[in-house]
Amino acid sequence: MSFTTLARKYRLTFAALFIVAPIVTASAMASSDIDMLTEDDLLVEIPIVSSVTHMEQTLLQAPASVTIIDRQTIQASTAVDITDLFRLVPGFQTYYVNGGRKGVTYHALGDEYPRRLEVKVDGRSVYESLFSAVTWSTIGVDLDDIEYIEVVRGANAAADGSNAFLASINIVTKSPLVDTGLSLRTQMGSAQTRNAALSYSGKIGAVDHRTTLSFRSNDGFDDGIRFNGEPITIDDDSEAASFTFKGLWTPSASDNIEFQVGATESEQGIELILDGEFDKRSMSYQYQYLNWSHLSEQGNKTQLVVYHNDLNLDDDVEPQKISEILGVDDSSPFWPLGPVPDTTIFDGSNRGDSERWDMELRTTVKPADNLRAVTGAAVRYDRVSSQSLFDTLNPLSETSYRAYTNLEWTQSEQLIVNAGAILEDRDSANVYGSYRLATNYLFSEDHMFRVALNRSFRAPTLLENNQMGLVRYVNPQECSSGSSAPECNPAFRDIILDAGGISDTDIKNEELKSYELGYAGYFMDRALSLDMRLYFEQILDIIGERRDGYPDLDNFVNIRDNNTTMDVRGIEIQTVYKPSDRFLLRAYYSYSDIDGITCYTSPESPGEPCREYRDPDKYSLKDTFGLMASYKLAGGVRLSSTVNYSSKLQHYRGQHMDKFTRVDLKAAKSWDINRSTVDLSFTVQNAGDSYAEFYQHNLFETRYILGFRVTLP
Repeated sequence: MSFTTLARKYRLTFAALFIVAPIVTASAMASSDIDMLTEDDLLVEIPIVSSVTHMEQTLLQAPASVTIIDRQTIQASTAVDITDLFRLVPGFQTYYVNGGRKGVTYHALGDEYPRRLEVKVDGRSVYESLFSAVTWSTIGVDLDDIEYIEVVRGANAAADGSNAFLASINIVTKSPLVDTGLSLRTQMGSAQTRNAALSYSGKIGAVDHRTTLSFRSNDGFDDGIRFNGEPITIDDDSEAASFTFKGLWTPSASDNIEFQVGATESEQGIELILDGEFDKRSMSYQYQYLNWSHLSEQGNKTQLVVYHNDLNLDDDVEPQKISEILGVDDSSPFWPLGPVPDTTIFDGSNRGDSERWDMELRTTVKPADNLRAVTGAAVRYDRVSSQSLFDTLNPLSETSYRAYTNLEWTQSEQLIVNAGAILEDRDSANVYGSYRLATNYLFSEDHMFRVALNRSFRAPTLLENNQMGLVRYVNPQECSSGSSAPECNPAFRDIILDAGGISDTDIKNEELKSYELGYAGYFMDRALSLDMRLYFEQILDIIGERRDGYPDLDNFVNIRDNNTTMDVRGIEIQTVYKPSDRFLLRAYYSYSDIDGITCYTSPESPGEPCREYRDPDKYSLKDTFGLMASYKLAGGVRLSSTVNYSSKLQHYRGQHMDKFTRVDLKAAKSWDINRSTVDLSFTVQNAGDSYAEFYQHNLFETRYILGFRVTLP
């Protein structure tokens, strides 16, 4: 019997042992662990966050609920990819659209390209204008390069602008001053997982730097799905190679300059077509980033942040003939185009690119002992180009401006008031503003109650405002002057054959009204933390799609407009227990209930006013639960386990997903050899039954991953 067969046969037993053993062992040894702690160990500081207001604040001072995924959690976790880490965050959903494309969203508003969530790496937005989403495969950040992640659970538009409509994420990478030397990491396992990374931290003259080369690939999901009763092959493999450089120069005691460059080349299957094959998408991504900060003698801080992102994609789409699109050829009596020949109409690829320039100036001042303020202004330029998305070869661009301020008033040792507001102006939208007001009451130095309200707006993106997914008759062959060939007749060159998504002419801003009660506290010499969030959110004018007639077509098409409103209410609870470096326990529970109204047009009544459609449970992810336990045995072996439960869900633009429970396991061992360190790990992802993510054919079966890491001074 093979190792794989044994592992599958006894995986639930292994899962139980991995889950129970760390908890029981920790319970039995917690007192001895604490006894071994020094006085300094017990003086644990409350974590500091900066993503909520752009000011450094403790979790008890911040005006929003924040989940911190620290380095210890990352190392102990069963995560193989960055997106796996968000399975530890209350209210978040992580899923595979296909083997190479992942989605991360909040409040179950997930589709193939989830938006309404700002994602930053070291303060640089990685939100792509072309897709109006985050392309996780191009971020290029290796797990081992992450120092910690801050996740703001709730609207953060008052600080980060329109993209942070529901929540925001900031991934903070390691300083070049940390982990100096050379590190080599590899992972191999199921689904032909092949990951590798080489990092070096050192010094070039006066510049400290960290340079990383990484490669990731997998074969996606297994075959086994059927189309029209016949088995078909899934070809959703993906691979990506990345280069990142992070430099740090300190020319004076008051000045600090950080600069980064990076590039990623990736290829992935993107769309299942009728014969079971996947179109291939090649993406080239690069960025440049500069952050200069100056600290004055008075303690005021000034920052200038400038970055540039560039994405280019090329979809390898096979040339098609009109007959293949319409399902009828020119010999049929129902051929709809008269003398138009059955010719190829595509050039074999869909291309597109996006570019973003952003510059932001920010100052932090303390005009009084009990008052701090951060004020910033920024300008952003976005440019996109894609004939397949916008039905034009001409690029589309937009310039936007934003100005914001966040205030922290410490009225007393117990009462802290945070107020923040932002004004944004875009070419495609009038000036709009978002604001947040929160009052934190610290009834002791370790416990806090918070009352907060938000009003946020999200302007439609370039894609949402301008999409025109039309399929036209365009003969790729050049026509000589005066040619009498039917396909060269100009009247035939603009015939619309089909249509996908089309933007309405007047799309409004989305609006969010949020009310929150929060609690955060620490117990047992701050070894145990508890965070609770009770919220009610009303989301108005959600940008979605409805079926309606199109003047140039006889059939119905997807029209994008403001067709949905939602009321979201729920509770989130998270706890972290860390009595020593040997033991870590994280747990969360979230409950949400969504009442939704969607306006749609019936195919039987085109052109008539839309009708309201209510389905309060359709998009509501009622319950989610997560548990991570990790314990380091006396011999240096660390056992970790993660459990995730999700109730049933209809993805916003996906398929119905049944409830599932996923169990991940990990065993790791480290050896110190002279001045070097060797790490070996074995991870089992989904030790139970297979389950589907986003699409029913995305069956996530048990995966086994072997990891190796060596660090040299």
